[in-house]
Amino acid sequence: MSSLFGAQAYLQVASVVGTSATVKIQDSADNSTFADVTGLTFTAATPGASPQTQRLATANNATIRRYVRAITTGTFTSAIFAVAFMRNPIAGQAF
Repeated sequence: MSSLFGAQAYLQVASVVGTSATVKIQDSADNSTFADVTGLTFTAATPGASPQTQRLATANNATIRRYVRAITTGTFTSAIFAVAFMRNPIAGQAF
């Protein structure tokens, strides 16, 4: 089920081989058609700057649909990274 109180996402990049890798969070109501979540596109990770960490958050009243995934874009041959995603449990709070 969707949630109404926004979310935050954390990214840790251990390594990137290539030019850059961008990770973004998408959501979907039906697990078929996904769209980017506003505010949850991480800055591109580049080789030689590892490890890299980032935290992003949506507005605390943003609707996050039922299904969530992390996808990558960019020009890279491999990237080692972890993403943690958390829905906000209550309204009006900054986490």
